[in-house]
Amino acid sequence: MTIWKASSLLLLAFSVFMESTAQNLRPLTNINSPYNESHAVLSPFGPLFFSVGYHPENTGGQTDSGDIWMSEMTGNGDWTKPQRVKSLSTTGNDVVIGFPDPITVMVYHDGQQKSQGIHIYNRFGDSWNYLRPLQMGNFKNEGGHFSGRLSENGEVIIMSMKSFGSYGNEDIYVSFKENENFWSSPVNLGSNINSYAQEQTPFLTGDMRTLYFSTNASADGRGKNIFYSQRLDDSWQNWTKPVEISSANSIGSESGYAKIFPQENMAIFTTTANSEGLGDFVLIDFENIPLVELEAKLDDLDSIESAIAPEQQNSSNITLNETGNRNEPENLVSMQPKLGQTKLPEEKTDPSKADIIPLTEETVKNPSLSDNSESPELNTIEKADFQKLDLHEVKVLDRQTGEAISYKLTVSDNNSFIKELKTQEEMRVAFETWDWKHIMVLAKGYLPVGLSLGEWQELENDILYLDPADSGASLVLRNIQFTRGTSEFADNRTLLELDRLVLFMKENEDITIRLEGHTDNLGDPGLNKELSIKRASKIRTYLAMKGIDFERIRTSGWGGTKPLANNNTQEGREINRRVELYIER
Repeated sequence: MTIWKASSLLLLAFSVFMESTAQNLRPLTNINSPYNESHAVLSPFGPLFFSVGYHPENTGGQTDSGDIWMSEMTGNGDWTKPQRVKSLSTTGNDVVIGFPDPITVMVYHDGQQKSQGIHIYNRFGDSWNYLRPLQMGNFKNEGGHFSGRLSENGEVIIMSMKSFGSYGNEDIYVSFKENENFWSSPVNLGSNINSYAQEQTPFLTGDMRTLYFSTNASADGRGKNIFYSQRLDDSWQNWTKPVEISSANSIGSESGYAKIFPQENMAIFTTTANSEGLGDFVLIDFENIPLVELEAKLDDLDSIESAIAPEQQNSSNITLNETGNRNEPENLVSMQPKLGQTKLPEEKTDPSKADIIPLTEETVKNPSLSDNSESPELNTIEKADFQKLDLHEVKVLDRQTGEAISYKLTVSDNNSFIKELKTQEEMRVAFETWDWKHIMVLAKGYLPVGLSLGEWQELENDILYLDPADSGASLVLRNIQFTRGTSEFADNRTLLELDRLVLFMKENEDITIRLEGHTDNLGDPGLNKELSIKRASKIRTYLAMKGIDFERIRTSGWGGTKPLANNNTQEGREINRRVELYIER
């Protein structure tokens, strides 16, 4: 049986809807089909990804509630005919959550072919390769619906599902990125946002303050309408009373409202106003809501409390404690990130924040220098050493000609924080007020050099030599480490080294590089080569995400075929597991 949209009565209703809202409200006619379009996400490389439900070409046929489809914008502003993305689709419900970088995508699967939860894929050419499930604490969806989006900064996932502590049906939850591989357990946003009814398709603005979502809590039988609410304080529990947006809502059901086109003040959403229960995409002016003051007043909170529907107030999930205040569900936490923060405060020391050994020729030749043991004399600098740190005291010379070079100096701590120092006074203030660990010297046309503070102090004759970044010149990126057997970055030391590489690429905008991935020779040679390519591609993605032109970075992988050391020893295998940078110009 074919499920079709649109009766004449509903088409008339849709025309009335269009006349009563913004003049530029525009259906995406080339993308919309007789089936159910929902949850559009714009990729950083151009195409629009979205879910299409009940399409006969879906993996599970016409009963399949959602496969992933995509469409690209043409030169005249139209969209191409949608194509199903087979490699991202299963027989169950599939939803694109977001793109952490240009070659990585997060997709929710409902558990029919892959485990329930969010999964990570990497793009290679026009295809997508499966990587792994996203680790997200006690994530569990007990209902049939899921929607969610990755925040603009990639640090938060805001999602809708029925799970621990839900007030009725689907509620909105938030999860915070803890590191490259792990996210926090989803936290319910509380009863200011969630109700006995359905709250779905959340979208969070880039400043983490305004939340748009759909709910049928007060839709009077019209399906779901789009509302907005704003965070009132430093927590993720205190929100303004949800308010219906002035445009977009109709006699149908609206969902998926989101501003996904960065160059235009346009929102995309799904409406059933022109269909028999199935949705079409529509564009409309995005409603930018002025921010409220951060301080929440008690009378504002009282008005929120009184606005809760009676069915919600009687929910068995809400009880009163001994002081007469409402108890929240058990999974709510009292310590939430502040505005501007995106994850929960750390209670324990992060073992990944180990001391960072800079990239130098010496560390390549002597891997023992990569030991993370602390050296007291490197942690502080006596004021007597400041003169040695004077930018004008250390001479930076071309290794081939011996000529002096104009250079830049950056300092960094152990947590991927880098600061450029341009004057002697900036240097003096930096070392008086911060426990810097590492120095990097940058010069246009030369390979960068990183040193510890001790190495900087001990430079022979206060001279540092740099090698020209000529075609064929190379560096071993020794401090870039991956989780064993994967292409996932292992620690903060890796991110810090990558950020240094970004600075080098920005300083030398005319340079093209090639990244070569290498492994040891243990295991299957074919898998080793594939892994080495993935690792080099992962670095390219990070650089592109930081603003480096994708076309300036080429990649290749050699597996274990080009060892630098003996693979029969642990030390040798560690040396051989590396990424090398070559200058191609």
